Order: sequence, then structure tokens, then C-alpha cells
Amino acid sequence: MKLKLLILVIFIFLWVSVFFQNSTVFSKEKISLISSKEFIASDFSRYFKKGEFNKALDVLEGLLKKYPHDSLILRYRALTLDKLGNHDAAISGYQQILSQNPNHVPTHLFLGLAYGRGEKFEEASRELNWVIKNSHSEEYRHWAQAQLTRLRQTREKLARQVRKKPYFIGKIGAVYDSNPLLIPDNKNLISTSRTAGADFPIDFSLGYPWILKRDFRFDTIYIGEGMLHDGGTDQVNFSSQGFALDVKKRTFLGHRAVLLGGRYDLKVNFLRSDLFSVINRFLLSANTSFWHKTRTHFYTRFSYSNYGPDGSNPSATSRDGYRGGLGLVQYFYTTAKFTTYFFLKQEGSFAQTRGDNFDRVGSLTRLGVHSLLDFLGHVDSDISMGFDYGTYPEFSSLSTLDLTERRDKRLDFYQALTYHWRPNFGTRQFYRFIKSDNDSGFFDRKRHMVGLEVIFSL
Repeated sequence: MKLKLLILVIFIFLWVSVFFQNSTVFSKEKISLISSKEFIASDFSRYFKKGEFNKALDVLEGLLKKYPHDSLILRYRALTLDKLGNHDAAISGYQQILSQNPNHVPTHLFLGLAYGRGEKFEEASRELNWVIKNSHSEEYRHWAQAQLTRLRQTREKLARQVRKKPYFIGKIGAVYDSNPLLIPDNKNLISTSRTAGADFPIDFSLGYPWILKRDFRFDTIYIGEGMLHDGGTDQVNFSSQGFALDVKKRTFLGHRAVLLGGRYDLKVNFLRSDLFSVINRFLLSANTSFWHKTRTHFYTRFSYSNYGPDGSNPSATSRDGYRGGLGLVQYFYTTAKFTTYFFLKQEGSFAQTRGDNFDRVGSLTRLGVHSLLDFLGHVDSDISMGFDYGTYPEFSSLSTLDLTERRDKRLDFYQALTYHWRPNFGTRQFYRFIKSDNDSGFFDRKRHMVGLEVIFSL
């Protein structure tokens, strides 16, 4: 009797222990799940509806610190990452949910969509077919079938688009130039009569994409430029030949998409058919978005220029040397389609040459607006104004006309209307005014240019 009583006491003790342990676990799990009321009351839905996905993601990250295993938060976090274009991180998020609930139909569906947007078509087809086969909901099966059909169409379209083929971009025009030789305004320095002239610019690029992927591209480009003049100024005809290597890579820093760029240019310039200069230029850039409806462009440029012989040294010139700059362009878009924007550009620059007279430290500021003029048809409008300031710390001259130290200031105004007849053909009318001032006053210049350009691509 005592043995039976002892066994009964032990059984009751174990049952009570298990009951309270399970109650504690259940309580913890309940605490770790966010309520629908709290989730809806958060700022997530407001940011998500407005398309401010970076802010929406920040809210979700904060909620995950409080509810680290909540499947609702994890699912919307993966969806937000997918909206930001970070498909790999979104896929990892969906896979984390499926590791806890492998038969969750909506997660399989959204995982398939994320695979598709990341161009992982085999994996996307596998997930969508799983939904069609295993979902008990007619709605989910129908949705998965529609997405599977769209996936096949997208795959075929991309296969046609990624076909590597050469491309040609060109621009020709005619420009009236009030001061084609940049004659100083000071009459004491004018050795020839001031004659307005016409310029005929020709620019073209012939490129080929050797590597063409969704997140990476590598092009080689042949570049040709020319500037012909009318009979009054034909002695300053200018032309340039060169080639470029251009690389673009899309990546993520944290959850932020960044487009990285790198480019090398070699240009050989000719003046009156004689070799004028050889320029090696390197350009690095990065594009990203820190706020909704904005784009930030960082860049740095560096070049070495060789201008050929001069009187003091037949093998080199005092203008030979290094030039560079570091800049930022901030774009603010005012429409949902990102077709109208205004921008602010700021750049610091330098030049370090063999001759101290050409060493320069400067800055450039430019403001502009690009907009669509729908009432005129397919017309774009561009208006911008810039101010360039430069100093020459080591400048010196034996001439009595120059100051001991030289400072240059240049105002540049530009206005253009571009009519797009076709996606690959357009015409542009523009006006440009340049006013250059020097502290000495002897090298002040004004320049008015009115032109028409034809822009096309093949």
C-alpha cells in the first residue's frame, strides 16, 4: 500500500512539473509574438505604403529585437528586402521562416517570387510548382500558376535582352559661337579682329559589352570627337581619338543597394592635324539612395596629361602633370516615375603640373532642373547654372599685365529643349553663356553659344 502511494505521489509530482514547464514555455512563446494591434500601430505600414522601404525596414529591425522569432515580422522583413532589390537577403529571410514551418504556403510563394526577381529561374519554378501541388487554397494555386507563366515570359525576354551586341551612340550639331577663339575682352590684348563663327561638333562612341549580367557589366568603347569650324576659324580645328574600359557592379552595403562604377579613358587629341595632347583618365563612382525619391552620386577623377614639347624643353611642356577632383551630385525627384528632378553638384579639384604657373586649386558648384514638358509632347527641359572658382598659388609672370597671384572665376548658364522623336533619336536646341573673369581684368571673356544637336543610337 505504501509503495502504491509513493508511486502515485511521484506520478502526480512529475505531471505537475511538466504542466508548469509547458505553461511557462507557452507563456514565453506567447510573449514573443507580436499582436496584430501592435504591428498595425507601428510605423511600418505607413512607410511601406509610401514606398519608403529603408525606413520600413528600420522599423522591422526594431520590432525584431523585441520579437526575434515572430514569423509575421520575419515575413514582412523578407518582403521589404525584396522590394529594396536585395533578393539574396530576402531569400535567406524566407528560408529562415520555412526552417520553422516548412509547409507554409505563402512563404513558398513569396520565396518563388524573390527567386524570380533575382533571376534564379530554376529555384523560382521549383517553389511555385510546390505551391501548385501542395496548396489547399484555389486562390494560391491560381496565383502561383499565373506567376509561373509570367516567369517563363520574363526568362524569354531577358534571354533576348542579354544578347551581347555592339552599340553606337552619336551626336552631331551646329553651334553659333560669339567668341570661338576666346578672345579677351580687353582691347589691348586683341591682336585680331573679333569675328563670330560657327562650330560643328561631332561625337560618337562604339561599344561592346564583353560581360553582361544582371549585377555586373564590362564594356570596351571606342571614342571619337571632333570640332570643325567655319572658314574664319578653320586653323583651330580639333579632333580626338581614344578608347575606354567601363565596369559597373551592383552590390549591397548592409541593406542599401549601391551601383559601383570604374572607367579608364585614353584619349589622343589633335589640333590642326598636329598632336596636341595625350590624356590618361581614371574615374570611380558610386550611386545609391539615402532618402525616398533621391539619388546620390559620388565620384572621383584622376588624370595625367602630356601636352607635348614647348620652347624650354622639347620633350615636355610645363602643362604636363596630374589633375583630379572629388565630387558629389545630389538628385531630388519630384514625380513618382522619377522623370522630373533638380540637382546640386559640388566638386573640389586640383592640378599639379611641371610648371608652377599651371598648378591650380578650385571648386565647382552647379544647380539644375530637368523636367518633362508634357504639353509640348515628348519634350525634356534642362536648365542649369554653375560657378567655377580657381586659384594658382604658385603663379608668377614677367609680364606687367598680370598680377602676382592669379584667380579665375567662371559663370556658366545652360538651357536646352530636347524632343524625342523615337526612343533612339532626338533633337536638341540649346543656349549657353559663359563669362570668365580674372583678377587682372585683362583676360575677362564672354561667350554666347546657340546650337542645334541631333542625338541618335543604333
